[in-house]
Amino acid sequence: HCGGVGVRALNDIRDRSSRVFLMSRRFACALCLLLLCAGAAADSSEFKKAVAAERKGDYQRAHYTFSMLAGQGDPKAQHALGRLYEHGRGVQGNAQTAMQWYRRAADQGHADSEYRLAVAYAYGVGGYPQDNREAVIWLKLAAEHGHGKARKMLARAYEHGGLGLQPDPKQARYWQRQKKSKKNEQKKQLKKKP
Repeated sequence: HCGGVGVRALNDIRDRSSRVFLMSRRFACALCLLLLCAGAAADSSEFKKAVAAERKGDYQRAHYTFSMLAGQGDPKAQHALGRLYEHGRGVQGNAQTAMQWYRRAADQGHADSEYRLAVAYAYGVGGYPQDNREAVIWLKLAAEHGHGKARKMLARAYEHGGLGLQPDPKQARYWQRQKKSKKNEQKKQLKKKP
C-alpha cells in the first residue's frame, strides 16, 4: 500500500509541475505579445510625432525619428526618410539616397515606394538606369497594392504602348477599372466617417 501512495503522490507532483509549466509558458507568451504590441504602439506613436514635426518644418527632429524607425525596418519610416532626402528637407538633397530608402520600403510592399521606384526606372532618376522592364514590374506591384497613380500610369502605358509595352486595350481597360474601383472604395470610406 505504501508504494501505491508514493506513486500517486509522484504523479500528482508531476501533473502539478506540468500545469505550472504550461501556465508559465502561456504567461511568457502573453507577456511577449504584450511587449510586442506596446513596442508597435510606441513606434506608431513615434512615427506620428515625426510626421507632425515634418509638417511643422522641424525636419531635423523628423529625420532623427524616421532614421531610428527606418533602421528598425519600418517601411513607412523608410519611405518618409526617402522623401526627406528626395526633397532636401533637413538633409542635403540626394536622389540616390532617397531611392535607397524607397527600395528598402518597396521590398516590404510599401506601395508608394514601389511607385517611386517605377518612376525612377521609367525616367532614369536617382542613379537608376532607364529600364522599362523594371519600371513595369514595380508599377504592377504598386498597382496591385492599391496605388492609384500606378494604376493610371499602367492603363495609359497599355493604351498607348508606353514603357515598352505593346498596346493592349483589354489590359488598359482592366487597369482603368481598377483605378475607378479604388476611387469608389475611397468615397465609401469617406461616407462612413461621421
